[in-house]
Amino acid sequence: MFLYFIKKWKSQGDDMNPTLLFEIMLIGLLGIGSQWIAWRFRMPAIVVMSITGLLIGPIFGWINPQEDFGNLYDPFISVAVAIILFEGSLNLRFKELTGIGRPIFRIATLGAFIAWILGSLTAHYIAGLSWAVAFVIGGLFIVTGPTVIMPLLRQSKLKPRPAKILKWEGIIVDPIGALLAVFAFEIILYLTADDPSGKRLIIFFVASLFAALFGWLCGRWIGWMFERGYIPEFLKSPTVFIVVILCFTIPDEIVHSTGLLSVTAMGLTLANMGVSSVTEMRHFKENMSILLISAIFIMLTASLQLETLLQIFQPNIIGYVLLMMFAVRPLSIFLSTIGTNLTLNEKMLVGWIAPRGIV
Repeated sequence: MFLYFIKKWKSQGDDMNPTLLFEIMLIGLLGIGSQWIAWRFRMPAIVVMSITGLLIGPIFGWINPQEDFGNLYDPFISVAVAIILFEGSLNLRFKELTGIGRPIFRIATLGAFIAWILGSLTAHYIAGLSWAVAFVIGGLFIVTGPTVIMPLLRQSKLKPRPAKILKWEGIIVDPIGALLAVFAFEIILYLTADDPSGKRLIIFFVASLFAALFGWLCGRWIGWMFERGYIPEFLKSPTVFIVVILCFTIPDEIVHSTGLLSVTAMGLTLANMGVSSVTEMRHFKENMSILLISAIFIMLTASLQLETLLQIFQPNIIGYVLLMMFAVRPLSIFLSTIGTNLTLNEKMLVGWIAPRGIV
């Protein structure tokens, strides 16, 4: 019924377009509706949400959140991703690393580096992108991310070992991928500048270190306040919510994408302090995360252009996607886990599951 009214309003001219309030309501309704359909028919929620967003956005042209939200679009998406990443990092407890710490470390470091290099080479030689764009895209495409991994793990019910590996990789590599893309961009600016200076690169590395330290300090401070009883129960969730935004915004204003590293460090710190209040808030954070994931998937897919979708079906793009799925990802996992205690089946499973993160 709502879509019928939108279609009718669109057909009557711009003066009859739905209001922004109506569009916010519609995005929330369709997002949660997609989650329910996915649960009811045991389908991946991200698939249903993506199809829904494509239908109401580029295919039928009923809404375009990027245009309709204007300057609020990017900040909303950024804050939503930060909250989702923080909520995911609250589930990372170091005691889970018993027996799987080495493969997780290797995948998040060596595996990410191999995937970046191979993905960049594939983007250049197969997709036909310039070296500059290829290395930026290669950095972004190592990301799986909690926005896609966590819903998949919730539905797939994998065995504990591969599930933990995929969870840790998705959350830890998420900010690493964003930082690699920014690092590649800064290197490109440095190499193509008329008067190259290493100042921007130094600022990037210092800002990254600051972001990690700032996130750790925010986590320790919140945990200390909770343990000492300086924050009442009714203010604990709102306080954490605001501090997460603070923790993301300050570093991100200095160097873009470092905020993701900061909120990951904050969540990881809080998760391992053993603060009982944080455990009690986990359900609230998880519910908020589900709501935000539902909203941003609808918004992002609905904001795509039809011309962009059609370009995906070019042979070189299809070849690039197939190589990323069946060659780059499995190869990076197999090479990075040589000498670990992962079985062949576990390597194949982890190498096969690699949905791209929303970052």
